[in-house]
Amino acid sequence: MKTVTFTFVGQDSDLMAQTFYTWFVDGGLEDQVVDTLSEMGPSNVELIEINNDSFDLVMGCSYKPEK
Repeated sequence: MKTVTFTFVGQDSDLMAQTFYTWFVDGGLEDQVVDTLSEMGPSNVELIEINNDSFDLVMGCSYKPEK
């Protein structure tokens, strides 16, 4: 398991973190990330857990079926 962290600092960083999280979860970014990573990598990717309190997102990776 690996973790990727986005940290917002400076003026309005709390608001910008909320904006980014909302864009990811509700604004269509999730679909773009899942589709792009699944196309590029050896695994299928899906969002499997969302925590609205801590802004944590858990992405699951699973092997693609062999053709």
